[in-house]
Amino acid sequence: MTEPEPDRLTAARVALHAALAATFEQLAAEDAASHGEDGVAGWHPDRVHLHVPRQLVTPCGWVEVPTVHQAPDAASAKLSATFPVFVALDGEDRAQAVAQDQLLSRGWDHLAAVKVNGLRVTVQTAGPGEVDVGGSTVRGVVFSVQVGLMRSTWCSQTIVPAIPQG
Repeated sequence: MTEPEPDRLTAARVALHAALAATFEQLAAEDAASHGEDGVAGWHPDRVHLHVPRQLVTPCGWVEVPTVHQAPDAASAKLSATFPVFVALDGEDRAQAVAQDQLLSRGWDHLAAVKVNGLRVTVQTAGPGEVDVGGSTVRGVVFSVQVGLMRSTWCSQTIVPAIPQG
């Protein structure tokens, strides 16, 4: 299967994926500093996926399919996409709660620093949630991240630049 041509949604997904991977890297470093070289929580950046993984090995995270919508602001209307960014956790209840706290603070900082198409993203909400892992649910954290795709103008615009206008 060939990869589709890059578009604004793909660019946003890739940027959010990189920010989530940086979150996992920071948590892995903090875990290793407090529990030894390998740590105990399993915050491996290779457990961060561009799309929902076929098999979940917790902790893991991914960028879900966005909702595309109009998002008016003071300057003009803009087309935006709101991406759910999921992280699934597992383990003892107290450990999960600690991990959720860590994810909320570190994840918020990394995701809020993302810029796509020259526009800074907006982390709208972040909080605990249950994540379906193929029939059972585990605790997790869900970030709702709004990404500005383009400002509305009088000219016709597309999300995928290669689509002819007419």
